[in-house]
Amino acid sequence: MLERIDLGPCSAIRHDGSPERYAVILPGMAYPTRAPVLWFAREAAMALGYSALEVLGEPVEHADRLGWERECTERAIAEAGSARVVVIGKSLASLLAAEVSNRNLPAAWLTPPLTERSMIDVLGCVRNPTLLLGGTADPMWKGNAIPANPAVQVVELPGVDHALQVAGNPGASLDALRQMTEALTRWLQRLQ
Repeated sequence: MLERIDLGPCSAIRHDGSPERYAVILPGMAYPTRAPVLWFAREAAMALGYSALEVLGEPVEHADRLGWERECTERAIAEAGSARVVVIGKSLASLLAAEVSNRNLPAAWLTPPLTERSMIDVLGCVRNPTLLLGGTADPMWKGNAIPANPAVQVVELPGVDHALQVAGNPGASLDALRQMTEALTRWLQRLQ
């Protein structure tokens, strides 16, 4: 069952699964949760029995983009109540890694901006399971900058850009989407 809910600064869609486990799905700067990468990330979580809270909207529409994303994230996590929560976010959302880690929540960050010093610093400190997934054709992906941390798992897709696509090659883009979905599924299974 789908239910649209008001979280204040944003709305969300609640997808029913287990009331004991929630995946909070966060958009990227101009990449909504209805776009392929986050759509299939949500589907991967739900296939494992998670309920999902899919934050609607795009930060690019707001003056304080990260502030909007932060407030929506806090409200979505609160909406999950006492359920176990995993956070799955794209790009800009991953700049909330410190806040998510401080709540002792596992997180999957898809195409995180590894060009941001704050992102690299927090990755050295997280203690909860954290998945980083990006592609070598993404100028924001700097795989060699990721600090060694046993809590962090890295999946790097060759030739894939910031949208997890291969420019001009729909078949290769679909293959990258499949690889992302399979990697996320395996990571989520280890959390159970």
